[in-house]
Amino acid sequence: MAFDFKASGEKVPPRRLERVPPEQLPVKPFDVEAAKKEFEPYRKKIEEMKAQALAFEVTDSASNERAIAMMGQAKKMAKRLIGLKDKKLKPHNEFRTKLIAFTKAFSNPLEDIVSGLKRKTEAHSYQEIVKKRKIEKKEKEEAEKRQEALDKEAAEAGVESVQLPEVPVDQGNKVQTRTESGSSLSITLEWKGIIENPAQVPREYCSPDQKKIDEAVKAGVRAIQGVVIKEVPKSRLRA
Repeated sequence: MAFDFKASGEKVPPRRLERVPPEQLPVKPFDVEAAKKEFEPYRKKIEEMKAQALAFEVTDSASNERAIAMMGQAKKMAKRLIGLKDKKLKPHNEFRTKLIAFTKAFSNPLEDIVSGLKRKTEAHSYQEIVKKRKIEKKEKEEAEKRQEALDKEAAEAGVESVQLPEVPVDQGNKVQTRTESGSSLSITLEWKGIIENPAQVPREYCSPDQKKIDEAVKAGVRAIQGVVIKEVPKSRLRA
């Protein structure tokens, strides 16, 4: 039943809406087309800068200094554009951050429910798989005994033995459950290596750590087996 706000008998006069000219309407905070208009004045300037940069050649100290100045101008313009972008995104980011934080009060308990029930279903499914494997093993052993008995009888009678059909063996590593509500869960047992003692793991199962190599070279190491250590140019532009 919906709430009845007229139960008190109070009469609320209808609100009169006044027409506002389109140019006086407030700009929507997330209007992409309106935001694009603020970026558009930069387009022509950037195209001119790009053309000049492509045609420019560094041949001496003077041209090298000019190239650095051009780089600084381009970087400053990039900073202005990033600042404009951040300004436009700020209301959206604040809204997004607050909404995400708020909805976690709902999503986190639901995720806990799923993970908690999943652990229980996995434990149950594991027992079902083990039980299925035991049955398959027993059926196979019984079939082998029957075949051995037939082979023995045939050998004693001097006739060719009859080969019984092999008992189909499912690896018994999967359990799939479907419910009337439409939910389903498939659980499969798979082999997985879990590291317990990293120091004992053979070298062929380890990957070189670039960060550690960089730190060692920075500290003064100049020889590492399997690594080429050389000087390479690195630039840092401040604008």
